[in-house]
Amino acid sequence: MDMRLFDKSPQVASLLVRLYDSHKVYDLARADDPLARAELTSAVTELLESHVHLNSREQELLSDVLIGLMRQAEADLRAALAERLSVIESAPLRLVLNLANDDIEVARPVLSRSAVLSDLDLIYIVKSRGPAHWQAIASRENLSPHIIDVLADKKDKGTAIALSENERIRLTHHALEILSGMAREHEDVAKPLLMRPEMPEAIVRKLYDYVSQDLRNYIRDYYGIFSGEVASAIDEIMLEFSSAEHEDRFMPNDRVLLAAHQFAAKGKLTLSMMMQTLKRGQITSFIAMFSVYTGIPAHTIHDYLRQSCGKGIAVICRAHGIQKNDFAMIYLLSNRMRSEHRIISQADMMDVIAYFDKIRPEVAQRLVRSKAEITCEG
Repeated sequence: MDMRLFDKSPQVASLLVRLYDSHKVYDLARADDPLARAELTSAVTELLESHVHLNSREQELLSDVLIGLMRQAEADLRAALAERLSVIESAPLRLVLNLANDDIEVARPVLSRSAVLSDLDLIYIVKSRGPAHWQAIASRENLSPHIIDVLADKKDKGTAIALSENERIRLTHHALEILSGMAREHEDVAKPLLMRPEMPEAIVRKLYDYVSQDLRNYIRDYYGIFSGEVASAIDEIMLEFSSAEHEDRFMPNDRVLLAAHQFAAKGKLTLSMMMQTLKRGQITSFIAMFSVYTGIPAHTIHDYLRQSCGKGIAVICRAHGIQKNDFAMIYLLSNRMRSEHRIISQADMMDVIAYFDKIRPEVAQRLVRSKAEITCEG
């Protein structure tokens, strides 16, 4: 190298002489000696601190020198230099890129901290390197929305965790959607994700059914959207779908009945809503709603739905103007109350429909008003 290029920078020339000393370039680069490694690292750092005072030609030459040194150095020396370079804002881009594309043990400091790397540099590294490099980038203090989306699109679990745990960035809606999808299968993604302040309530609600009880408790306490009556309602719906051993499992409790009354008070308790509830298999909720809708005690509705003949429910439906098609659907969809395994025969169904057709509305209304017990023998 023509040292005259550095005539206007005698300090840099002196440092290059120091760096190029044969014992410091070749022996130090390969020596397994912490003191020797520290000496060479110090020399490189001093050169880099002088880098800002050089013209573009001198900067290019200096970069060539340092990149050549990196190629000769052992991994632990490259890692030590990367650690020092990661906090130097004037470090040569070529040198930083060289280290950023090294093995992850070397690259991690500059990937996670160096301000020299631009978005384009980071995108190139994401596309050309693997998950370990993505995860280091995901831990950066400053990440643009575009880089966040590029990282999220990788759908790598480790990267998702790193993004979710990075409290210094704000995740985009696109990233939140992708990470929440991954959180359904990975609890270690869900936990830090749910603790982020930018999490939308709609996404939190979607995650509720997929996380552990501890995280459900956290959602209730932190977000306040599943607290009190809503939390009880969710738990009871889950219980309603999962319980299957007890004969009284379809009998609604006070909270389910209260919910039905609240629907009625808001004018939302319609036949259509009740039928949709029954179609989802929520027999307990249907009984509560049907009880409030008709004014007939829930235990009476419960007992009539258990009748194989269907006469009790037929009378109630006739008395309240419920059409035959809806009555037939109620009878069919509540069959689980009468038998878990028995299929309704065509003959039984014809008998039930025939009774519904036979009973006149005014007679049905009189029976309901009298509170007379309706039996299959009657």
